[in-house]
Amino acid sequence: METPKNVLKQLGLSEAEIKIYLALTSRGALTASELTKAAHLKRPTAYYALRSLKEHGLVKAGNAAGVERFQAEPPQRLEAMVAVREKELSALAAEVRGIIPELLKNKAIDSGLPAVSFYEGEEAMKQAIMETVYCRGRHIDSIAPSDNFFWQVGQAFSAGYIAERVARKITTRNLWEKPLEPRIMTRSYEGISQVRILPQEMIGKFRSTVFLYDDTVMYISSKDNGYVLVVKSAEHYEMMKAIYETLWAKSEVAK
Repeated sequence: METPKNVLKQLGLSEAEIKIYLALTSRGALTASELTKAAHLKRPTAYYALRSLKEHGLVKAGNAAGVERFQAEPPQRLEAMVAVREKELSALAAEVRGIIPELLKNKAIDSGLPAVSFYEGEEAMKQAIMETVYCRGRHIDSIAPSDNFFWQVGQAFSAGYIAERVARKITTRNLWEKPLEPRIMTRSYEGISQVRILPQEMIGKFRSTVFLYDDTVMYISSKDNGYVLVVKSAEHYEMMKAIYETLWAKSEVAK
């Protein structure tokens, strides 16, 4: 389960805003001076964070006996933030879909020539991975170690990625080091994807995840290594596809 700090960070709150908000939820109403000390922040940083939290509707100010105190609004306000974000993203998604046909008319976007792209850092990796849900063939083959990037960054990203993939009816074949829990299989993979367990010879021998789709091969390192390498090449894809088919034939159906 994600910690409150991690969830607040995913909501877009800064480190200072998170410290202020958590201090208020744990200690109750505080003056600016008390809050600055409790959150271990400099006064200008604390005031800036407070103003931002008030704009988000997460903090309110009150005045009693001539002393201004700040207090956290009910935690349910966080759900309201999510609802607003979902609405904004939905509108943006519609706008993106609207411009795609026009952009595709530009032949310079996809020349058909081989290309290699490199993405470094967790957020850049997540963005590159999410782009795979737009694969033309609506199918992804994957090879994944049991301890992979998706599990290392937390369930929120994995669940969101899989949900988007399912919503877009992207089928998958998955070669895993070991079976996952049955409840995960049922919720995320049953009916749209197939899972097999890799041959014993490969267990514990690799740390990166590999995606194959369209004419592209994506290599996703562990979180510690922090990179995604994308090779767009029909020739490279054909070679990796042949290797994948061989592994698929030698792998066991997940039970």
